[in-house]
Amino acid sequence: MSISNMGLPAGMALSNLLYPAALTALMAHHGIAKKSLAPSGVLAATLVGLGTFTNSPYVFSTVLLTFFLSSSRMTKFKSQVKKSLEACLEDHQEGGGRTAIQVFSNGAVGTALAIAFQYVYWNTAYRPATLFTSDWRASTILFAYIGHYACCNGDTWASELGILNKSWPTLITTFKKVPPGTNGGVSPLGTVASLAGGFLIGVTAAISVLVQLALESPLSWQWGVGWTGVNAFVSTLDAKFLLALVLAGSGAGLLGSMLDSLLGATVQKSNYSTKKKVITYKKPEKDDEIKEISGLDILDNHQVNFVSSLMIALATGYLSFKALW
Repeated sequence: MSISNMGLPAGMALSNLLYPAALTALMAHHGIAKKSLAPSGVLAATLVGLGTFTNSPYVFSTVLLTFFLSSSRMTKFKSQVKKSLEACLEDHQEGGGRTAIQVFSNGAVGTALAIAFQYVYWNTAYRPATLFTSDWRASTILFAYIGHYACCNGDTWASELGILNKSWPTLITTFKKVPPGTNGGVSPLGTVASLAGGFLIGVTAAISVLVQLALESPLSWQWGVGWTGVNAFVSTLDAKFLLALVLAGSGAGLLGSMLDSLLGATVQKSNYSTKKKVITYKKPEKDDEIKEISGLDILDNHQVNFVSSLMIALATGYLSFKALW
């Protein structure tokens, strides 16, 4: 074994790490430039990027980039308007810079699945896109991965756009109106946003697999002849599988956001300070009156995000296995 290949998966040389490293550096640079990542978040994003971008199927990388770029964009969308609305949140931090714990709570499960895929196919030198439709292990890992990031993207879009809803949100457990920022509060705009965020992840995954199938097929253009190899390319397509990716992303985005809200309303504490007029998680100060709105003080927001994305990832992977295999 040559030095360039030592300790790396079959078919991978040290030179193959240049692309993942460059892509990770660009992602970190974008996070710094747009102030969507805090310093600790940059380090965490680097680890997530390297763990994901080293995977040979394109879909893992494109889904992560879609989540990172779209969620960052949603954080900045109408930031000045949300700035005034989010004054009701005592722990609100301006700028939207994600810390390491925020990055890991939304990326740890996805990174673990990407690494798991590499581990399962450690000795597979060539990993074509047809692997997803011919091997239940590849398919199940991919759907779990899609479920995770669709859940995270749907929840992020719901949080960032839901606060722009004209009326107060409704607590998912009691259907009563609650102040904006209450854990477990849902709104029509936030619900639609969660579906759209998951749909984007599903469509991105389907397009990524489709593009890789096209690049791996004998498609070519000849002057005076036109496209050749079309029949071979068409034979690799599985419309049911591609549609399942879109549906899985959409469903995971919507249901993931609902699960996150349910957990937020039950195992995450929400109090309201009548003195400061904010949602608070701290003990009351002198002359302050704290009203309990919902939940038990068991998990914090990061833990809720992690648990909900993990549960949706496992459910999506399991359901895809039952439906497709």
